Amino acid sequence: MSLHRSVENTFIETVKLRSLLPEGSDILAAVSGGSDSVALLRLLQRFANHMNWDLSILHIDHHARPESGEDATFVKDLADKMNLYCNVKAISSLESGSAEGYFSAERNRIYYEYASENVLVTTGHTASDRAETLLMRLLEGAGLRGLGGMDYFGRGTVRRPLLDFIRSELQGYLEAIGQNWIEDSTNKEDSFLRNRIRHKVIPVLESISQGSTCAIARSSANLSQWRDIADSIIDDSLDELLDGDTFQREQYQVLPRAVRLGILWAVSGRSRSGKLEFEKTDKWILGNKNGYHTLPGGMRITAEGDRIHINKFMKNVREEEN
Repeated sequence: MSLHRSVENTFIETVKLRSLLPEGSDILAAVSGGSDSVALLRLLQRFANHMNWDLSILHIDHHARPESGEDATFVKDLADKMNLYCNVKAISSLESGSAEGYFSAERNRIYYEYASENVLVTTGHTASDRAETLLMRLLEGAGLRGLGGMDYFGRGTVRRPLLDFIRSELQGYLEAIGQNWIEDSTNKEDSFLRNRIRHKVIPVLESISQGSTCAIARSSANLSQWRDIADSIIDDSLDELLDGDTFQREQYQVLPRAVRLGILWAVSGRSRSGKLEFEKTDKWILGNKNGYHTLPGGMRITAEGDRIHINKFMKNVREEEN
């Protein structure tokens, strides 16, 4: 079987097996112009008639490079050749802080705008991205949630149908079908942690054990399943614990520490940061002290004897930690 037939077969098998993109779906392909997203678009187009998909394109201009306008032109030209509608959204320039985190948050914000309209947003994340993300999270000392990383189903209606492919496979597919793509110059810069892992760590791992990228990606997939089980345990424990916005301190104290911290994380709105604050609040509740603590995200935990209350902290109220 030829390479491009193998890639196409794997793609549609993944889509159907995991019910990622049901027949008749409205699909918005997020296309940067790079090899992963262009391969995603061509694969979606390959099966659009077969699956009765209504396919269109979303390009996000990050304004991060002087040539970013050329990326938008490339994607719009590709859309014209494929007779597809192309949406172009721009992200404001970053003034300070982490560029990687900022652009990721902005992309997700735009995805959710479309997801709210019942459109399935597809992204070109691959097994290579999954492996890189797991290594990044390990270096950060992440827990199960972070190590589980990305999954086929993102938040809302975001879908990642390319997680069974490594990057080189998709580039080989594009070459086989005669489709070009754009190389993002920032991918060569080692100022980003992901790029340093991609250029310096992954090649060493592959030289030690061929197929390391796929193996690490499989580990991430396994961890994501256990993450989902842990989330289910936390949700069930929270349902049993809460009576409205109140719970008994004693019922909380007998729970395993991981579940207790998960509950505080859940009531905070599932914040992506603040682990030390959750641990501090947990220790405070176990210490049978009265008063209140404010969690990341603005939820206030108030303790009065054996009763613990949860309510949204009002910004105009002066906070005094007890």
